[in-house]
Amino acid sequence: MIIIRLWNFLRGYAIIIVEGLRIERFINMAISNGIYIWDIKKQSYTSISAKIGLENFGKMREIVRKTDSSIVIKEKRGFPFILKNLKRHKFFTACVLLLVVTVYMLCSYIWMIEVVGTKTIDPKMVMEIVNQEGLKEGVRKAKLDKRSIENKVLIKLPELSWIGIQIRGTKAVVEVVEKREEPELIGKADACDIIAAKSGIIHKILVLNGDGVVKDGTTVQKGQVLVSGTIVRENTETRLVHSLAQVTARTWYEDAEEMDLEQIEYKNTGRKTIQYVLKILDKELGFQKTVPYDEYNEVREEKNIISFGNYIFPVKLISKRYNELVEVPKTLTVDEAKKRSEERLNERLKLQLSENAVILDKKINYIVEKKSVMAKISVEILEEIGVKKRIQAK
Repeated sequence: MIIIRLWNFLRGYAIIIVEGLRIERFINMAISNGIYIWDIKKQSYTSISAKIGLENFGKMREIVRKTDSSIVIKEKRGFPFILKNLKRHKFFTACVLLLVVTVYMLCSYIWMIEVVGTKTIDPKMVMEIVNQEGLKEGVRKAKLDKRSIENKVLIKLPELSWIGIQIRGTKAVVEVVEKREEPELIGKADACDIIAAKSGIIHKILVLNGDGVVKDGTTVQKGQVLVSGTIVRENTETRLVHSLAQVTARTWYEDAEEMDLEQIEYKNTGRKTIQYVLKILDKELGFQKTVPYDEYNEVREEKNIISFGNYIFPVKLISKRYNELVEVPKTLTVDEAKKRSEERLNERLKLQLSENAVILDKKINYIVEKKSVMAKISVEILEEIGVKKRIQAK
């Protein structure tokens, strides 16, 4: 049935209105004569609307005469009429086609970059470095080597513990995780308090030196004093001591990850072309040929060609290897999207956990949308939260 309708669409069809007192006989005679009629709808007691192939319209005259009916073409549809309309409006059609091609081409490039996850580091600094490494507005997505860019940024920004680049349409999201601040080294002879490194609920506090300020079960906020190194007693002089304590608390970690079901992967076809350039100082000499591939990645290698022992002269031969890539659309199943989201969430969770942290409970909830899956993780952790803070002498 679908094939027949598709065929009629390609050949063209008409929506007709048939009026008469013998409508049922009209339909039966049309069918018995091999005329295909579809989408028959009753308009009134004496009329119907239906669709019929244009090549069959001429055959209806004899049936109309025998059933004493009348037939009118209400509308003509199908590919021939669409093509006819396009020919009438050639300029408009050309503009539409040009727009479609332009949009398609623009979708192959990165036009927006966002840096997320920074706390103390200036996101502009991260943006500047990723720009230097090749991720910038106007770059073709197929040319990006995300893993290489991530590694180079980590080298240039040792303050980061993790970086991930996600391509979402024409937008690149650079997500970073900063390293935890190393606690200040405080000597045993120095007076200090113990404060909460994270917000949570005190599970157990064992004070070895100093005055405990909170008890088991107390809800504390990040930075709150847990053990005071300022000892105040009646009839004695106030003393400052080096606080010592073991403080464990229940803390919570939450995160979310959205995974698009429609993914674009790039496959190496095995075809490649190599171009050579001579580099003297900072100048590259050579004829740059057009890369014969629509999608490709570039592997650049530099080799010093003039050197004597430890004396190396600034003359290099640069080879640029272009590997052809083809876009391979991949549609993830919901389960695959859930698995990928969970893997990314667990990867980020590991970076947040301290060495002695114990996971008490972990829940991952999923929200399945038409085009994506959103995973939300909630983790309850038992960990040491006490850190020392020097007491500044007044």
